[in-house]
Amino acid sequence: MTTRNKGIQRIETGVRNLDALVAGGLPKRSLIVLAGPPGAGKTILAQQICFHNATPTHRALYFGTLSEPTAKSLAHISQFSFFDPAQLDTSVHFADLGVILRSKGLEETSRLVMQEVMRFRPAIVVIDSFKVFDELAQSDEELRKFSYELAVQLMAWEITALFLGEYGLDALQVNPLFSIVDGIITMTQREQSGEQQRFLQIIKMRGTEHSRDAHPFVITASGIEVFAPRVIIKREGVTPQEPRCKTGIARLDDLLGPGIPRGSSFLVGGVAGTGKTLLLLEFLYRGAKLGEKGIMFSFEETRERLISTARGIGWDLDEEIERGMLEIVFIPQPEIEVEGHLLMMMERIEAMGARRVSIDSVSVFLHKVKDPQVAREKMFQLCSIVQNNQAVGFFATDIPYGSNQISRFGVEETVVDGVILLTSVEEGCERQRYLEVYKLRNTAHLKGRHNLVIQPGGITLFPRYDVSDPPDVPLPPVQAARLGSGVPGLDALMGGGLLERSVTLVSGSAGIGKSTLAIQFLVEGARHQQPGLYVALEEGPAQILRAAERLGLPLKEAVDEGRVEIVYLSRQHVRANQFLSILTDKIQTNQVRRLALDSASHLASDETPAGELRQLLYALAARFKRLGVTSLLTLESSSMFSMEAVTGRGFSPITDNLLLLRYLQGPGELRPTLTVVKTRGSRHDWGSYDLGISDGGARIGARIDRIDRPPGGTP
Repeated sequence: MTTRNKGIQRIETGVRNLDALVAGGLPKRSLIVLAGPPGAGKTILAQQICFHNATPTHRALYFGTLSEPTAKSLAHISQFSFFDPAQLDTSVHFADLGVILRSKGLEETSRLVMQEVMRFRPAIVVIDSFKVFDELAQSDEELRKFSYELAVQLMAWEITALFLGEYGLDALQVNPLFSIVDGIITMTQREQSGEQQRFLQIIKMRGTEHSRDAHPFVITASGIEVFAPRVIIKREGVTPQEPRCKTGIARLDDLLGPGIPRGSSFLVGGVAGTGKTLLLLEFLYRGAKLGEKGIMFSFEETRERLISTARGIGWDLDEEIERGMLEIVFIPQPEIEVEGHLLMMMERIEAMGARRVSIDSVSVFLHKVKDPQVAREKMFQLCSIVQNNQAVGFFATDIPYGSNQISRFGVEETVVDGVILLTSVEEGCERQRYLEVYKLRNTAHLKGRHNLVIQPGGITLFPRYDVSDPPDVPLPPVQAARLGSGVPGLDALMGGGLLERSVTLVSGSAGIGKSTLAIQFLVEGARHQQPGLYVALEEGPAQILRAAERLGLPLKEAVDEGRVEIVYLSRQHVRANQFLSILTDKIQTNQVRRLALDSASHLASDETPAGELRQLLYALAARFKRLGVTSLLTLESSSMFSMEAVTGRGFSPITDNLLLLRYLQGPGELRPTLTVVKTRGSRHDWGSYDLGISDGGARIGARIDRIDRPPGGTP
């Protein structure tokens, strides 16, 4: 097969990736030496070129000089798929020069070669091995004359000639043959990355801008296959397509802002057990459900084990594989060939049309690479494959225990577009997983660590509440709309009721009536068809319903009719940084308009600093407002009498309304009282009032003219 390149006619070699190294093929009518030690693959390469190009009108003539019987040579090459017995003698002819060489010498051999050329009229001539002539020549001058005359005669017939020889690199400087040839290709074998590998290098090729690197190659049933990712994998200037990629993983897309630009690659780093493989699998599975094809290259887990792992989570990968939406390719670690598998991955991705690519893991794939710069180059080639196909790649990497690295080699993160770090931290009596978007080019994303939970259905993320990154700015209450509290007498103290979208904090000691106010707040909303949510952190739903029943409050009816839901979140099973996500889902699903959180004090443990609880309450309040919810939060006070427990801890700025429930110590009794300390955007009554709790719930009583507070108390 003949091609043209910049005016030079070329013949294709039929060898995978070799033509790309020589600008499209070997120059036609050139004389090329294939040099290398015995067993390097010279004969197979020459025969492969012959059979690929030979036709009845474009023949190949193969001369042997080692006196090996033709039948033996044919038996050897018949094992390769390029061999076609139908081409023998019609398109490919084998001739033996061994007997003539030993009996007649160089001059007679040259005559015999040209006789065969005139008789067979080939387009390609191979002499295997040409080095025999070195041994028979009486001098360098005789060898040079023989080589020159033979080359001139072959060129006169417009023949492309391949001279094979067991030449080393040292011979390039002294052997006269190399001064007249047009091309030199060396084939060698040496140890690299802990194993013996074959390499092909183009030393010389006249009229050709060729690759000068040594490229690994293998000999398979198909013949020679050259691996040249440095030449084959070129990063194309592709403009990212829109829309951006959404992973489909719960809340991960919230962290990634507008989404991942097409053509991007992510490094997913973490120590063992942090969830890297599961994240890569879910990325592909969710993509398949969204109509995007995905492929995973696994160097650690077999296809069957990955499918079984997914089945345990609740994903049916078999169905997606059968639909052609998902593919898993397993390469055992001992069989990894970095150069070859890079090209294999490129071909599989292109053939499938994959839009999502997972590699588990690049640290295993590159485990034989010792040079960080080589590792960086291979990562760049992987990223180029993803970019050229406008896919999105997730590449897992194992981080060494106890190190501050974010990758195995310390250079991968400089190549990829994004980095996701997975960590595992011991907290209390269990380990907690966290995810951090460490880097993402050209995209505004939520920074910081976010709690990650693996559960049936897949990965669930609980974004952190950092008010500065990005700020969930609280919206002001709706001034034109007020909601009833459900507590007789309380609305009048607050200027007519609670402003819609406001946050009310009710602070009081145990047993003073905070939960009762929360129940009445939701029952009042149910009466006006405003869906409510009671979030309990201390008592279960049954206990709350019994308390409401004893007071004659129709909470159970509201729950039965679906106007109020009671959800219990145990602090032992739900961590503080998970509340925002859980409550957001509940609010949006049930279109909640009123929410009672009882008690906010239990959002954090006893060791949690007040600053962290304050930050958490701020984030909750901001989110409730943004979702259009009017909320009431109860807070446990350590003081039965003093007001400083709330104001001193800095909780007051978080809320729009602040109600203090405190006891007034009278002769032989404790009298519950209520004081409206703050109502943002409203005029309110500053007095303290008796708070009575009886059948029908809490109600506001008479104003108290004077309260004797314990020493140290502040209003």
